[in-house]
Amino acid sequence: MLESELLRGLIYGLSILHLGPGFAFAVVAFGCDDTFTFLQAVCQQDAFAAFIKLTLAAWGVMISALLLKILVTNYINKNK
Repeated sequence: MLESELLRGLIYGLSILHLGPGFAFAVVAFGCDDTFTFLQAVCQQDAFAAFIKLTLAAWGVMISALLLKILVTNYINKNK
């Protein structure tokens, strides 16, 4: 039981660690053309600064979503 929880935590951590920069790269590389006007505030910055800010934002969103998932799962399992 403990090994599977550790493995699950490791997979979640590595996923978040790699998906944050992947999302930021996709936005900076492909989202900064004229068709996406809502990204112009990010795209007008230095590319590296935009990449860092988008990575941190993506990590924040994914960690918040993971915490929400854990809270909901614990709440559902508590009532059984």
